[in-house]
Amino acid sequence: MKKNQSKISHVIFPIATLLFCLFASPVIAEEDLLDMEKSDTAVKMLVFPKSLRVIESPGNIKANPVFSDPKIIRRTLLKLDPARIAPAKPGEPLTGPVNRDSLSQISSKYNEDVIFIFRRTLDKGKSSIRHQGLLYLAKQKKVLALKESSGSVSGSLQEIDLAGLKALAREAKKVLHSYKFEKRQSAY
Repeated sequence: MKKNQSKISHVIFPIATLLFCLFASPVIAEEDLLDMEKSDTAVKMLVFPKSLRVIESPGNIKANPVFSDPKIIRRTLLKLDPARIAPAKPGEPLTGPVNRDSLSQISSKYNEDVIFIFRRTLDKGKSSIRHQGLLYLAKQKKVLALKESSGSVSGSLQEIDLAGLKALAREAKKVLHSYKFEKRQSAY
């Protein structure tokens, strides 16, 4: 009887492990990196200039016609140029969750070194906007998370959105410049 139980356990355990891996991997792959707010480790220092692509991952903000103006993005994220990277170009909006698979597809589609992905979420009850973002270093396949900013000051939603995008651009500039490689100058 014990021999049969041990044989059965040797068969059932690998099958159960295989089934768990098959069903758990799609759940893990669907995690949204914008919501995780964690940066990768072991990022190599960056040598500038780099090219930049700015992509929006629409949250619930697209339903509001106030935010459908693409000039807002041009005036904030592209014109301010978060890291003095040239050239900064807009990209097509990214639908679905932002995960490693979607980032690798974007990096194969665009030939830029740094991909800046941001999301705006409107909280209608509090009339505030939450801005989230991340930087994807395409060559290193690393993610650098940005601190989210939320604005609920008095004023129009466009003013709150503009202030939030500028804060996100400043944060992106700060994070990228913290990884900037600078050659040491000789004292002679």
